[in-house]
Amino acid sequence: MIPSSYEGPRNGDYVAYVDQLLRASPEYRRTQRSIAGAMQSAVITPGGQASSPMSQLRDTLQKARDMAEQQVERKPVIQKTVASRTVAAHPLRGGKAVSKEEAQQRFKALERDIENQKAQAATQKKPWISPVSLAMIVGGTIIAQFVPGFGAMLSIMGLMTLVGGVLNRLKGK
Repeated sequence: MIPSSYEGPRNGDYVAYVDQLLRASPEYRRTQRSIAGAMQSAVITPGGQASSPMSQLRDTLQKARDMAEQQVERKPVIQKTVASRTVAAHPLRGGKAVSKEEAQQRFKALERDIENQKAQAATQKKPWISPVSLAMIVGGTIIAQFVPGFGAMLSIMGLMTLVGGVLNRLKGK
């Protein structure tokens, strides 16, 4: 359908023609007004203006300089810590030999610490019913309405996971 009032571009100037059509559109005018309002509020709001590229670069360089200075300040402390750990880990290099009994005592102390951590982890409360198994059961029931075989299989897997978790919990007590 060709409108009867069609006016094509004058002298083949399609860019000017499209620009004229855009300016006539209400969306274009609304967008232009919102952009103008945003620009005016940005100018009016103190501190709301974007900083210049040079000031952004200056800020970035200042942050990088501060981070480098902090690294330089912390480097001797880190080196001392690493050196002390190296001496403790390799006493023969530090000049002091550790007896076999002392090494065994340290090893046993480390084993006790590991066992204590395992015991603390085991005493943490674990739910009797896994949320994953419940999600599998519910999801399988819902999916069974659309894909019966897959939904039933998912529900059965969730039920088996649930029963296995409860049995493991009972066996652990």
